[in-house]
Amino acid sequence: MRLVSSEQMRAIDRATIDGGLVPGPELMERAGQGVFGVIRRRSRAPLAGRRVLIACGKGNNGGDGFVIARELIQAGAQVTIYVLAGDLNLSPDAKGALHKLIPLHPTLRKFGDNGAQAAFAADLADCELVVDALFGTGIADALREPALGIVRAINASGRPVLAVDVPSGLSGNLDPEPRETVRAQLTATIGLPKLGLYYYPGRAAAGDVEVVDIGFPESVLAELDGARRLVDRAVAAALVPQQDPAGHKYRRGALLIVAGSRRYGGAALLTAGGALRGGVGMVYAAVPASLVPLLQAHWPSAIAIGLAEDRDGRLAGSALPLLREAASRVQAVALGPGLDRGEETSALLRAWLAELPLPAVIDADALAAFAGDYAALSTQAGPRLLTPHSGELAALLGTSTAALETDREGQLRAARREGLVLLHKGAPSEIMGPDGLLYTVAGGHPAMARGGTGDVLTGLLGALLAQAPDRPLDMACLGAWLHAEAGRLAAERLDRGLCAGDLSDWLPEAWRELAGEARVLWQW
Repeated sequence: MRLVSSEQMRAIDRATIDGGLVPGPELMERAGQGVFGVIRRRSRAPLAGRRVLIACGKGNNGGDGFVIARELIQAGAQVTIYVLAGDLNLSPDAKGALHKLIPLHPTLRKFGDNGAQAAFAADLADCELVVDALFGTGIADALREPALGIVRAINASGRPVLAVDVPSGLSGNLDPEPRETVRAQLTATIGLPKLGLYYYPGRAAAGDVEVVDIGFPESVLAELDGARRLVDRAVAAALVPQQDPAGHKYRRGALLIVAGSRRYGGAALLTAGGALRGGVGMVYAAVPASLVPLLQAHWPSAIAIGLAEDRDGRLAGSALPLLREAASRVQAVALGPGLDRGEETSALLRAWLAELPLPAVIDADALAAFAGDYAALSTQAGPRLLTPHSGELAALLGTSTAALETDREGQLRAARREGLVLLHKGAPSEIMGPDGLLYTVAGGHPAMARGGTGDVLTGLLGALLAQAPDRPLDMACLGAWLHAEAGRLAAERLDRGLCAGDLSDWLPEAWRELAGEARVLWQW
């Protein structure tokens, strides 16, 4: 699904309307009816008698609110509408939507009327749902009075909030600084998903996000000058590798993990956990020999391979022949977590990866072996899926973390190479593929900022790649979504108590969500 800025969304609107493809009033009808459908689906009870307050601005976002109000009233809901336009100087399309609403004799109040502030507070306290239709993506500056006071009152009310398109106060773009906005539990965004709903600080205000398709013509979307895509549940579900229901374990892929050291023995366990929950048929875990008992005790399902180690408990150069032999039995490799950094280990990794024809997920200390030598990763014998966080990516590219964060998209695009998929871990994670598109992964939770969560991701990605070795970009998108969703599910139960190992425990539930078996949507 295309992921757009506010400017791109407005350009799509203009091209659709000015090109005579869909009139503006019809787009507004589709938007309002679509959001009404979201409200109806998310309601725990029939709409008849339910109390809804709709705050409308004077632009097209407010017009969407008028259409929503009309549909709710016709469904039997008790609707109160407040309009942020003292003289009802509305946009032409919004005025047309209001004219269609008036025959239903709605409860309509203007924020500028005498006593409106007290009435608004009373209606807020009495309602079951607030619909925020004050401002759409056209807002660029911080909110001012009276809108600021209205937004503060909505946020202080404790009522559940559904935002139309974007929470009022957000621009829909990558706003660099936090500012006061409506804080919604659900955002029904119109047409296409907006960038600012998936990146902080806007992501914190948007809540759950549902896209309302209003039928923009494909001919217009094809002209969109943008190369961002969104990976959400629907996209991830379409990427799941198919398995032969009669297939045995060797027909479901085999993965070789190379992880761990004396100092970071837990990293091998976390990586193995992610892999074993990834649906692969066989997991071989190659670790320094002293870690084999620990691995076998924790994950008996993984086949342990003990490798030669140096005096500090890191992989020794003499481990290369055994790594070559183990790789001959698998379809993919995942390496790096907890290997620790030493000259002998780095030299071993560089020599082995240069000749390894299999697809490989490269993380953590394996990436560090290529710091400042990014070009070497794009000239190897097989496809590579890299999983750096910002610090590791900056080291790979020979830049600073500050410079990377200043122009993250530009740096990721500059890092594009044939044969490489680059998964930049963050909030949200982003994936740069050889197709030139930048994929943003929906979901996740702030509680995932814990040491070791990336190790679980490495194992999961390796398991997926072993099942579909010719689809590294698809498996990067699928794995990143599953990992983010497992983190969200775990955090909802554990919050600050979440630790990295919990993610592998919640991966089965994330898989069920992909199958549509366990998804619980926000309701009011």
